[in-house]
Amino acid sequence: MTTIKQRLNALLHYINDNIDTPMSGENLSRIAACSKYHFHRLFSANYGIGVAAYIRQLRLKKAVYDLAYSDISVMDIALTCGYESSEAFSRAFKGSVGQSPTEFRKNPDWSIWYHQHQIINNIRTQVMYEKQPHIEVGIVNFPETFVAVMEHKGSPSNMGNTIRAFKAWRISNKLSTERYKTFNLVYADPTKVEADEYKFDLCVEVSSTFEVNHPCMTKKTIPSGKCAYLRHTGSDEEISSLVNYLYKIWLSENNQEIRDFPLFFERVKLFPTVPETEAVTDIYLPLV
Repeated sequence: MTTIKQRLNALLHYINDNIDTPMSGENLSRIAACSKYHFHRLFSANYGIGVAAYIRQLRLKKAVYDLAYSDISVMDIALTCGYESSEAFSRAFKGSVGQSPTEFRKNPDWSIWYHQHQIINNIRTQVMYEKQPHIEVGIVNFPETFVAVMEHKGSPSNMGNTIRAFKAWRISNKLSTERYKTFNLVYADPTKVEADEYKFDLCVEVSSTFEVNHPCMTKKTIPSGKCAYLRHTGSDEEISSLVNYLYKIWLSENNQEIRDFPLFFERVKLFPTVPETEAVTDIYLPLV
């Protein structure tokens, strides 16, 4: 017999998978097998946020990413978020983010949205933590890979602007995601370092002879070697629990030692190009 928390966690996955479709509290309570008279209190008591607010936050995230990283029209984004007009969507978006959709697309200020979104990050981290007994980790030999790199330094809340600049450079150099792999070098947990000390590399695979001619770009090498490997399908917010599992549990249980090179990710499928539930990230922890 499943517990209430297990059913609510399953409901979270249903919401994530169906975020673009209309949802009613009555239907969601049926999916969670909870009385409609208690469902809303159970959800907020377990997750610290009401179910309607949770859904709004997920739709807001998709809107934020579509505005920042795509050319989808404001009207189409509004319809996807469940609004019948761009005006209603614009009012709601500005009330949440502090900028109109047009202003955000032109010159985004990520700070308000980033701090609002932390509750979703916390929920997803906790749900993934509860899945740890089912995590499958392998050991692979990763080949030497040359990458062009844009380094993000400073608050994680400003990462979106670095991503926009990196994407623009990548497009201008015809390094498409279809032909050239995308990587991240991960130097620290953003929750464990001061904001101004945070560092994160945005990388694209290039040839050994590729020349970087841009003041914000550099060239690095991901060395060949043994790595712990696991594939994650889902949102970025769930990744930290998987990484913590590698460091805290998997290394000692498997008598492995880490190598002197950062943790890194390969972004196989990226949100918002695909829905969050279909995003694929390969996680590599270098081993001796």
